[in-house]
Amino acid sequence: MFLLKNIIKITFNCFFLSHLLSNVEAQTWGKDIGYNALIEELKEAPEININSIIYIRAEENGWRYRKGISEASEPLDLWTTSDFNEDATWQIGQTPIGYGDNDDNTILNDMRGPSVNGSEPYTCIYLRKEFLVDSIDVPSRLLLRAYVDDGAIIWINGIEVARFHMDEGTKTYDSTAQIHEAEWESIIIGKANQLLTGGKNIIAIQAFNQNISSSDFSIDIELSPCPFRVSLIEATGSDDNFLPETSPDNNPPIEYSFNGSGPFERNYFRIKSINESLTYDSSEHALAVGKRFFSNESIVPWVPLVDIYSAGQWVYEDYLRTGTNFPPKTEESFVQNHSWISYGYNNETDPSEVDNIISIHNEAVRRFDYAILRDQFIACVGLNNGAGTTVPSILASSYNAISVGNTNGSHSRGQTVSGIDIGTGNIKHDGPGRTKPDVVANDDSTSACTPQVSSAVTFLIGIAQAKNERNAVIPEVMKALIMAGASKKEFTNWSRNKELPIDPVLGAGKINVQNSYHILIAGEQEPGNFSNNYGWDSGSIDESGKVSYSIKLEEDVNEASFSLNWNRVIRSAEWLDGNPYNESIADMKLELYRKKDNSLILYDSSDSKLDNLEHLYLRGLDRGEYLLIVSSDTAINYGLAWRAENGPVPDIDLFSNDEVLDFYFSNLIPGKAFSLEKSKNLKDWASIHSFTAVEINQTFSELIETKKSKSFYRLNWDPAN
Repeated sequence: MFLLKNIIKITFNCFFLSHLLSNVEAQTWGKDIGYNALIEELKEAPEININSIIYIRAEENGWRYRKGISEASEPLDLWTTSDFNEDATWQIGQTPIGYGDNDDNTILNDMRGPSVNGSEPYTCIYLRKEFLVDSIDVPSRLLLRAYVDDGAIIWINGIEVARFHMDEGTKTYDSTAQIHEAEWESIIIGKANQLLTGGKNIIAIQAFNQNISSSDFSIDIELSPCPFRVSLIEATGSDDNFLPETSPDNNPPIEYSFNGSGPFERNYFRIKSINESLTYDSSEHALAVGKRFFSNESIVPWVPLVDIYSAGQWVYEDYLRTGTNFPPKTEESFVQNHSWISYGYNNETDPSEVDNIISIHNEAVRRFDYAILRDQFIACVGLNNGAGTTVPSILASSYNAISVGNTNGSHSRGQTVSGIDIGTGNIKHDGPGRTKPDVVANDDSTSACTPQVSSAVTFLIGIAQAKNERNAVIPEVMKALIMAGASKKEFTNWSRNKELPIDPVLGAGKINVQNSYHILIAGEQEPGNFSNNYGWDSGSIDESGKVSYSIKLEEDVNEASFSLNWNRVIRSAEWLDGNPYNESIADMKLELYRKKDNSLILYDSSDSKLDNLEHLYLRGLDRGEYLLIVSSDTAINYGLAWRAENGPVPDIDLFSNDEVLDFYFSNLIPGKAFSLEKSKNLKDWASIHSFTAVEINQTFSELIETKKSKSFYRLNWDPAN
């Protein structure tokens, strides 16, 4: 463990952040990311509902339970559904239900063998309980807490949602569990809105003992929507501080919580990293990051709950559990912010040691990607500062997080590294050559830019919940909303191509909350139905399948952005299921066609063979019908988002005298190539003037060949950018 801690060397993204940020006004953060413009448009800040409720409490009465002396139903799983009618074998009790240890409210005196008064002992019980969900407030994530001795399988509305200390496969009434002493454990149930219904819902539990002669057994659960919580993961400075505000207790117990003050007066902090080597005073770096992320000076002053980790311990025992045989711990938060980096080696490191470091970094990032998908949270990670630096292996090389750079380009950029030119060549980083960053923000450093993106994501999650657009908080969908909403108008040098989906310096562009908000509130779109300028979808696709979206633009569009995002899926690992590492990364493709005269004209496509994203950006689209096609070589869930901003497209006016034709070009797109073409018959066209626009309006003159000649002119350009 000591070796591991030295291998992952953690630093701030910016070493002088506290000095650089002191003169930055809080109001500029909202202005820079489009929030102020959105509030001006809406006339007031939108309402965010963060009220917390509990569907089922611990030690609750009214549970229906049945002793496992035979199967509960035929077919075996019917009892887990709302269609099942309980018979006289079902009793009513209060949890915890069990025996031994004096921790149960309903005692099962006959569960343990040998038989009591002629009754046969049993190794499981069945439990059912109804709970109500408001149809206009169906949560996207559920927090399930379970107190289990020894094991349990849990279903909601007939769908299995959790296993605690149970092997895979169908279990019968006489099955048994792995040995496990009771303690409260938590899991996140993602995409809960696809599982729950407005009104009555059923939770069903089959709880198992280790064997008939076990000394104890107990089962209890608590079920609630995930409280609105975010996580701040901070590198410790030279003084070992990592908190945005000094803890009232300088020797806090595990998970010590306290109310913030000043800019954090609305926040309730929970310290997740406790270690005698840490100190619990405020860090200027954490203070600056926290102000941008969740304080009353941020765009999300309503965030109530904040978990705080030391990055070094977060990588190991506090969360990822790198280097162990256990999967990452449960993440209750909706958003994680990482304004820290790690390389772990340099050109002077021994090659064999580089191999070891890369192996550990790969494991940490794989665990990170696995946790994002399992617990359905969004993570924003910063790149390093300095245009000459390489993309950090931790955590910017993640597939499933959102990587953040700076609008001024002073960050590591380009492709994720391989490491094979420094190590022995036997081991390389996962997925070298992928393009980073995903988006950029405007601030003094990447440490400061990253929480701006985290606050934007947090704001959009709040909007999604308020508008009951729960699928929008799915990580790949939120990433698509962020990237499709990113603005590129500020950058004359932004570029991409078919194989390189986003700009190698600026990513998808500058974060813009206003644009992403418009996409989100347009609502989830159905493939095959006509959509308009804004939309998104939480979609799924079969292997070698295609999904089509019809988009009808009623007006000309001066810019359009489309983003397709999906996750790396970790299928097995030693720390997950004891099997060799196996992952799945789909190869997807995004194409935009123009529908014209019963035919399809390909306007642009994105087909990276490395990145888990595709992106299109077009400027100067004519009104009309378009077809957006998503394809994949692997069955996968994906997020898709688009926006098309109405506005004038490039145009041409013609004036003449006896000698000269004067052409006036308007609404040009600076930096884009144009061609003025001429025809005598409207069939055969030839370019007479090619130019790259410098200004929005430009002119060109041509001598008249003969006064009796009739000619036609058109301005041609490729909308793809």
